[in-house]
This record gives sequence, C-alpha cells and structure tokens, in this order.
Amino acid sequence: MLDVIHGLCESNKLIVNEFEINLDGVNSKIAVPSENNDSQEYYFILECDLVDDSFIEKLVNEYIEKFMDELEELECTDESLRKNCTLILCCEAGRISDQSLLKFEEDPHFFKKNVITYSKVELEALRSKINNQFSNEHLNKLLMSDSGELFESFKTLSLKGGSYYPLLIRVITKLPFVHYLPQPNQLDDLETFARRKLDQSDLKLLDFICDGEEELSAELIDTKIYSKWDEL
Repeated sequence: MLDVIHGLCESNKLIVNEFEINLDGVNSKIAVPSENNDSQEYYFILECDLVDDSFIEKLVNEYIEKFMDELEELECTDESLRKNCTLILCCEAGRISDQSLLKFEEDPHFFKKNVITYSKVELEALRSKINNQFSNEHLNKLLMSDSGELFESFKTLSLKGGSYYPLLIRVITKLPFVHYLPQPNQLDDLETFARRKLDQSDLKLLDFICDGEEELSAELIDTKIYSKWDEL
C-alpha cells in the first residue's frame, strides 16, 4: 500500500522521503510539500505488516511522540510540522478491532490520524486499476466507472468480494489531498424537455406568454392570458 500512497503524494505536489523508524514489520515515509505546493501539510505514512491492538496501544503511548521529535530534526521539515502533520496508517483489514481503530483516529496528540485498511486482494485489484496513473482525475474516473453502477453497488453492499472499489473509497476518504471532483450533470435542455410534454394548444399558449422581452411575473402572465383568452 505504501507504493500507492507514494504515487498519490507525488501526483499532488508532495515530495516523498524515506524515514527509518526501526520497528520490525513497519515501513514509513514522510511526504513534504514541494515549493509549488500552496499547502503546508505534511503526511507521515506507516505501513504495518504485523499490526494488532497491542501495537496500536504502543504506537499511541510510546512511539508517536518519539516519531514527532525525530521528524522535526529532518532537513526536509520545519517548525510547522508539529501542527500540520497527518499520520496515515496502512494495515491489513481484520487485524485491528474497530474500537482500537476509532480510539487511534480520535487521539488528539501529536498527529492528526487516519487509517486505511485493505485486503491483499483489494490492494492488488486497485494497483491494477490505477496502473501507475495517480492523478485525482484518474481516481475520479475509476470512482465513476460503469456510469456510477459500481458506486450504487457499493452503497447497497452488493459488490463482489475482491473488488478494488471499497479500497478506492477508503483512499479518497482518508487522504486529505485526494479530492472528489463533481461530475457535470448530463441533463437535457429544460425547454426542450418541457416542449416534448405539451400538446399543440399548450405550445401555442407557452409561445404567447414568452413572446417579448419583459421579465415574466405571475401578474404579467395572468394579464397576457386574460387579454387573449378567446383567441388562445
């Protein structure tokens, strides 16, 4: 998962640096804003192979303050890091209880915290779909795949197991720099739609009411209709 987050960071004007924390089964990186990035947010990314509830407890109570102190000493960070750094924890689904996940994300000390969980099948499926295209535009294209049918299946919990889509939703939800891009509504022109629903007499009445450059009001419409009622 770390390589996916790495690619998304670089696509969003962040520079990713290696950061060694000397914990078995844990890999980490620190993403810092590039010179042309208006945001001053940092992202400390941890990928834990052997994570469990006891590790989360140690992470909060023993390790996190140490990590913050070490990160502040790096040449690629500055004094703004302490207040502007989000910790992204990536781990396999089912290894941590929901209670521990919630407690970890709500812990207010040292970092803002988000957790991205995944199965190995989901991760491989997402890697294949992303295909080294890490832009927000590409992620949004995947989000709206099959004309939105995948999203409807996700909402109704009817997706087949092993789909990349639930992990894609988690990534977009948990990474603050990845944004949903609203899709333009594919709507017919309202006047054309309305005219298709009217018969000839109604069309004649509509054209009469709209003939002219006056700003229409209820009073003006009533006046026009009553003045020509016999002819309409």
